[in-house]
Amino acid sequence: MNKLLFTFLAIAIIFSACEKEEEPTNSGDSTPTTYAFSCKVGGVDFIDNNPTATIDPSTNVLTLDAENGENTIRIIIYNFSNRSEGEEISLNNLTDKAYITLGTNSMTNTQSGKITFSNIGSELSGTFNFNCNNLQTFESVTVTEGVFEDLSY
Repeated sequence: MNKLLFTFLAIAIIFSACEKEEEPTNSGDSTPTTYAFSCKVGGVDFIDNNPTATIDPSTNVLTLDAENGENTIRIIIYNFSNRSEGEEISLNNLTDKAYITLGTNSMTNTQSGKITFSNIGSELSGTFNFNCNNLQTFESVTVTEGVFEDLSY
């Protein structure tokens, strides 16, 4: 009887000392998630998987619009057909601008920023950042790490 009790005790100790191995989960997709339009607004992620890019042929103006709930970002580039890949375009001039609306707070006074197109073809890709403020309250916001990829226009 003692041998049987000793055997069960030994088996219990062995199994209690074993750790369960975690099996890796495989979602079937090993590629990282990318978004068509993403940036950080005041350090907080802003993502839009379905932004719009339009060109007004009569004025040659490109407009990029992105929305994330109640928040929107608009970037306007004049003389778009004269732009080239790799060109750094200032967003603080009389024409080229970036705007952001956070709920009901519109920040339309672009203080600084830039946009650079890495692809100008049938689709647009590039990077951007800017700082703008509200003309009435002078509240400002900084947009960093902006990226847009493969936008049809």
